[in-house]
Amino acid sequence: MMSTTRALTVKDRRWPWLGAVCAGISINAFGGAIGLASGAIDLGAEAQARLPMSNPALAGLALVLVVGVPMGLAAASALAGGGKTGPIAHTAGVLLAAWIVVQPAVIGETSWLQGMFGVLGVLVALRGWRITAHSNRSA
Repeated sequence: MMSTTRALTVKDRRWPWLGAVCAGISINAFGGAIGLASGAIDLGAEAQARLPMSNPALAGLALVLVVGVPMGLAAASALAGGGKTGPIAHTAGVLLAAWIVVQPAVIGETSWLQGMFGVLGVLVALRGWRITAHSNRSA
């Protein structure tokens, strides 16, 4: 007879707080992309001229691909207890932090939101790295 109780390993452990943070970031990225593509978010003529091909829809697509999708994958893995949560979260956090570093250089403007999301990106990357390091030690 098989035991119905088992110890959770890092491999199948769920990370609800990490999942919630990553899901929130992903939702914000998709919302920002929709706002950029639809014109609901107006960057102003000067900032828009600095965008690649002066196209806010292209910037929105880049936001989805660089931030929204990786954070969504990290959220899904963390909430489902996937064995790859650490590397996925680490990569998603690094991509977000890189986005935040590059974005002001491209558009030439800064906001307190960039600082907040930059900190979140670093925290997600560090948490992913720690999950990976712990699972490597356990193996």
